[in-house]
Amino acid sequence: MAEPIGAETHERLRRLPWTGPEGMAEYGAPGEVDQIADRTEAHIISMARNDAAYALTMAQRPEVSRDELCALIQKLAGSVNEVASVAELRGERLSEPTYAPAARALEKALREALSPR
Repeated sequence: MAEPIGAETHERLRRLPWTGPEGMAEYGAPGEVDQIADRTEAHIISMARNDAAYALTMAQRPEVSRDELCALIQKLAGSVNEVASVAELRGERLSEPTYAPAARALEKALREALSPR
């Protein structure tokens, strides 16, 4: 069936895993930008895993100073925040009706894990 004259088609925009120059969320249409965003998300997760492994190694070294451990904690906190953002972005994409319960459960678990105690 042909679309009526003047009808617009709207693709669902994807929130990207980076912000614009003014710190605002950026969005892109599906397509090539998806590949870049997917690679960026994978990189964020990979770096967080590397940071966690490095922190565990450093925590077991007796010569590591308190200042160094504090710096590691700050770096890990940043990594956790970035991975949580990736999870939120993926949750948005999974919010289609079939995935909605799983996305809500993931969001709830992440919020509980990241909430200050």
